[in-house]
Amino acid sequence: MPNGRAKARASVWAELLSVQLYKRNHGRLTRQLTAIAVAAIIVLGAVALAQGPLSNAEPSVRLGIPLAISLLGAWVSFRIVHIPAVADFLIAVQAEMDKVTWPSWQYLTRATAVVLATMFLLAVCLFLFDLFWQFVFSLPFIRFLQV
Repeated sequence: MPNGRAKARASVWAELLSVQLYKRNHGRLTRQLTAIAVAAIIVLGAVALAQGPLSNAEPSVRLGIPLAISLLGAWVSFRIVHIPAVADFLIAVQAEMDKVTWPSWQYLTRATAVVLATMFLLAVCLFLFDLFWQFVFSLPFIRFLQV
């Protein structure tokens, strides 16, 4: 009798080889963007493989292996977002993102200006503190710093 880990492994392989769509209209945008991102990572890895370790191989090998990896990766990226646990997570992510109240452009620019001004003032303050303590520690009767 197979243990829980073997069942889970068999379940993942069954999902990757399946053609059924799990809750196809729920969390659609999040699932599509996730599949595109996973596919892009796989394709970029295949391109790096073609330009790196396979750069001196024959053209059929240099192009064939990355193409096969890209096609397999495209299928895996499409199927991975239909594994029930992954799909339910992505559906929940989209549900939470729909609840977010996004700030207006005007508020965002004002808040960014406040943060940048605060960081600039803090940098100036720290610079002045640094100059002060450098001066104090380099006084002849203290000689803490050998300048």
